[in-house]
Amino acid sequence: MSKKIVVAAMGAMFAVSAIAAGSVFSTLDTDYSGFISKDEAAAMPGLVDKWKELDADGSGDLSAKEFAAYESAEKPAVDAPKSAK
Repeated sequence: MSKKIVVAAMGAMFAVSAIAAGSVFSTLDTDYSGFISKDEAAAMPGLVDKWKELDADGSGDLSAKEFAAYESAEKPAVDAPKSAK
């Protein structure tokens, strides 16, 4: 396996653990602008695919509010516990 592939794989593992460990928005906002650019969003599979619908104000970046809408829509629904009869 080439060194480039190994380095890329290790970087991907680090990115996944960083996202899991802290705020996803803050982790993606690598330039600390307070917004997620399309380039920054590429680190999260599926985010760029929904870019047009998520960028509600058409600014080209996602605000924390726009990203929060994405996060809440992506969370799986939790079934309510069944009551005992």
